[in-house]
Amino acid sequence: MEIVTNKLNPQVLPHLHIWGWEVPIYLFLGGLSAGLLIITAAMILMRKGGIFSKDEPSEEYSMAVKIGSVLSPVLLGIGMFFLFLDLEYKIHVWRFYTNFVYTSPMSWGSWMLIIFFPVSAMQALVVNREYLLQIRQAEPLIPLTKWLETHLNKIAAINFHMGVGVGVYTGVLLSSFYARPLWSSSILGFVFLLSGLSSAAALLVLLAPRTEKGLYSKIDMYMIALEGFAVTLFIVGGITASENVKDAMIFLIGGSRYTPWFWIVVVLGGMLIPLLLETLEVMERIRFSVLVPLLVLLGGISLRFIIVYAGQAIPTFS
Repeated sequence: MEIVTNKLNPQVLPHLHIWGWEVPIYLFLGGLSAGLLIITAAMILMRKGGIFSKDEPSEEYSMAVKIGSVLSPVLLGIGMFFLFLDLEYKIHVWRFYTNFVYTSPMSWGSWMLIIFFPVSAMQALVVNREYLLQIRQAEPLIPLTKWLETHLNKIAAINFHMGVGVGVYTGVLLSSFYARPLWSSSILGFVFLLSGLSSAAALLVLLAPRTEKGLYSKIDMYMIALEGFAVTLFIVGGITASENVKDAMIFLIGGSRYTPWFWIVVVLGGMLIPLLLETLEVMERIRFSVLVPLLVLLGGISLRFIIVYAGQAIPTFS
């Protein structure tokens, strides 16, 4: 069959040449910061005095919650810097915020990211108030943190849902491009959300004190299992979809230069081996190792690179 088109944009047909290395890094850091916010907000809500407790609120927060609450907005800020680098007309970045297009995932994402910063910063200030008390220049913030602490459960509840929204958005941003067969999957948002949660739990395993590592290792095991289930649905959905989507999925999992990276780095190195080692760690058969969280983080960022690059490499018309 011969197809004739009058489209002349060489950056779109037959292959997409729009997004470079900056976008996968932004998607990874966005998912990682969303995962950190979800986990830390959930830990606050479930603490003594949290939304599910009738006890008096506790002012003691675990070190992992303190670290994760600070890292969440910081990593998102770094991720948005990489997104800014990818913009063709950087001086026009402010135009994202001149209106709201409810049919555009990018418009939803732009506004969610703006709301993400102040609300996540409120949580970070409250759980780290003891450190602010030691900084003389931060004295004007103390009354604010005391007031915020009385509303911490509400702030954490907002952050939990905001984190879920941003985590899903990093995948929906790709799946909304229907002309890209590999990305055209409704499950991709949940794949990226669960990958972000797994990466966040792995980062907390890496940074938390030894006494807290076991909890986050168990969370990571659970998230890896869910991520594996979501990736399986992503593959099965692609294989059983329309012909061009099926060809795109075969291109990813069985017939391109991205195939070994997907199976070895993402699936084997980023999910199966860490799941096995974390199971042995929790059973106290082996000691905690920095190798496990590093493998999870490597698998998470590799997943974004492979999906973004392979999705652009597949021709629009196969």
